[in-house]
Amino acid sequence: MRLALARWPTPAALIGEDGHINAGNRAFARLFGCEQCDLRQRAIDELIPAFRPLDGGDAPAVRHRATGHRLDGSTFPLRFIRLPVDAGDTRCTLVGVKPRGSRGQVVPIRNCQNDARLRAAVKAGRIGTWIWDLRQRTAWWDSAMYQLWEIPPDGILPIATATALLHPEDREWVGRSMDHFVNSGAREFALEFRLLRPDRSTQWVSISGEIQRNPDGEPTQMIGATTDVTARKNAEHALHHAQKMEALGTLAGGIAHDFNNILLAIAGNTRLAEQELPPDHPVRNMLDQIAKASVRATDLVNRILTFSRQGDCRREVLPLQSAVEDAIKLLRATLPGMIEISCTFAKNLPPVRADATQVHQIIINLVTNAAHAIGDNARGSIAVTLDDARVAQDDAPAPQLRAGRYVRLSVTDTGSGMDKATLDRIFDPFFTTKPAGRGTGLGLSVVDGIMRSHEGAIFATSQPGRGTTFRLYFPVADLTPLAENSLARDIAPPEAPSRGPREIASTRAEGRGRRVMYIDDEDALVYLMTRVLQKCGYRVTGFTDAEQALQALRERPAEFDVVVTDLSMPGMSGFHVAQVIREIRADLPVVVTSGYVRAEDRETAKEVGVRDLVPKPDTVEELAGVLAQVFEQRRSDSPRRKNSNA
Repeated sequence: MRLALARWPTPAALIGEDGHINAGNRAFARLFGCEQCDLRQRAIDELIPAFRPLDGGDAPAVRHRATGHRLDGSTFPLRFIRLPVDAGDTRCTLVGVKPRGSRGQVVPIRNCQNDARLRAAVKAGRIGTWIWDLRQRTAWWDSAMYQLWEIPPDGILPIATATALLHPEDREWVGRSMDHFVNSGAREFALEFRLLRPDRSTQWVSISGEIQRNPDGEPTQMIGATTDVTARKNAEHALHHAQKMEALGTLAGGIAHDFNNILLAIAGNTRLAEQELPPDHPVRNMLDQIAKASVRATDLVNRILTFSRQGDCRREVLPLQSAVEDAIKLLRATLPGMIEISCTFAKNLPPVRADATQVHQIIINLVTNAAHAIGDNARGSIAVTLDDARVAQDDAPAPQLRAGRYVRLSVTDTGSGMDKATLDRIFDPFFTTKPAGRGTGLGLSVVDGIMRSHEGAIFATSQPGRGTTFRLYFPVADLTPLAENSLARDIAPPEAPSRGPREIASTRAEGRGRRVMYIDDEDALVYLMTRVLQKCGYRVTGFTDAEQALQALRERPAEFDVVVTDLSMPGMSGFHVAQVIREIRADLPVVVTSGYVRAEDRETAKEVGVRDLVPKPDTVEELAGVLAQVFEQRRSDSPRRKNSNA
């Protein structure tokens, strides 16, 4: 019978006893705006409402006038005839259709080439079309809808079956929204929501279309298109997360700067107080506890700066495997005996450009978290793997991950796993599922910050009771030499002797009466550093206002041997101070201190002639060492200047 339909000169279809289409020829499908595969099991009265199957009293060859309904919602006049046929053991009706104009002219069938173009566009855009019959509570899908879901066509769907595909969390509000569109008299609708695919994965879709109404204004059907927007939604989510982390990083950097000033005052005054007390004084024990707390707080600030990507990252070309193996060796002894750790490394992996210390930090964080997820007294395993991965631009897991070649580090555990709500927040700073005393919630945030600073990315997959896998992408090194990141190496000559800062700070003769201008907007730091440097033999003049300090230098330019200034001050930065000093007295060395030092700060420092950058809160000892090196360099440069003048 299908062969006969193919030879039928006009649009024709075979109708079963239940009123559904068993088969139709290409002309019939084209007439009603669909493909042949879309016809199967569709009710004929959806396309020709006036059609009724033959019964014993009907004259089979009588021509009937009727209105045809295309799948795009348009209508057209037609004539049809019905013929009884036998298809195996069942009795069917063959319907032949001929479109007509208002004066009997044949309505031209749509151009086949345009149809092909439309189908190609719909397929490329992952767009499916559908019709929801509001009276019969049924839904029809075209073949593209089934392809989006990767399931075989199933004819006319009860609306309950279609709506059951909605994500449980979206089902209620989507239903309310659709009722609102139908009952409010609206002609068009548009929504975005989630579906739950047969494999239980989430799919984002966008639907839009129009509502057909009869002359009385009652809704009869909704005709719409569904577009798969999962990739866009994932990209938006990743971008939102990146923007949130960027904002938090900026905030964290600002907080860390102010916190470093406080820590410096606490740690520095504690050391000064210890020097004033005899070795057996009972207060020394309390000062030691303050010093220890300051060290812990300093470590926390450094972790915050790493999370915010404002820490100093010194990358070099290295094989990632060696850095991972070194970290694993250190960790094996600390893991509970019930937990087994295994390593699998692909051969001939290319090198990456990374900071080995931060790679250690990544491994320690991830493996420690994995051990906590398994539990101290439970059996489990942690698998660490390295392999080669290539990322294409059209399927990159996140916007910040560029197309290219990567070395992928994976850490998989057999622990308790995480639900989606927890998984969505694991990289948020200070979010933790660990009990009090087991962590600050900065571990994974720090790892995320490290990976972003390395122009890579980290992703996690997990299910409750089925463990967790972290995948980290390190860009393969292009072996193009990078500029030196250390300002000290660019300024200090290689032959300059290296001196320990504590040794210098404890020797009064180092200062030798040299004159220091110290500028910082924090009164406590000006007081502290004045006392520390005076103990080292320097003569110090402190300022809390940069403009006042520069005015004093203009009035007495020969009175100072070095200027030490904070980087972040209200009204004027340390770099601006250095530029003005260069105009006043070009040979006067300038040292800048900062709560955090970024790579771009080092570049700016070189441009404005800064001698060195000293990170807080180690400034108490390190600053004295830097000043000693500054004067040693000037002393070694003096004979060269004299010879050049001669």
